[in-house]
Amino acid sequence: VINRIAAGEVVVRPANALKELIENSLDAKSQRINVTVKAGGLKMLRIEDDGHGIRAEDLPILCERFTTSKLQKYEDLLSIGTFG
Repeated sequence: VINRIAAGEVVVRPANALKELIENSLDAKSQRINVTVKAGGLKMLRIEDDGHGIRAEDLPILCERFTTSKLQKYEDLLSIGTFG
């Protein structure tokens, strides 16, 4: 799969990071999302939610390059139901 796609985000402004983090919260089925920003997000950008978080079995791959728990094979791209 990683040879066919290269997922990644470039953070140009704090608003880009905020968008990505909110999408992560929504993917985690959050019902409540709190955002705290200082200096327009340049000093601090904190997102707190009540989502379900990362599955314990996915922790070992957390920081691997081009890693996702959503895709096992290329055809899985046809059935993705999340933002990121």
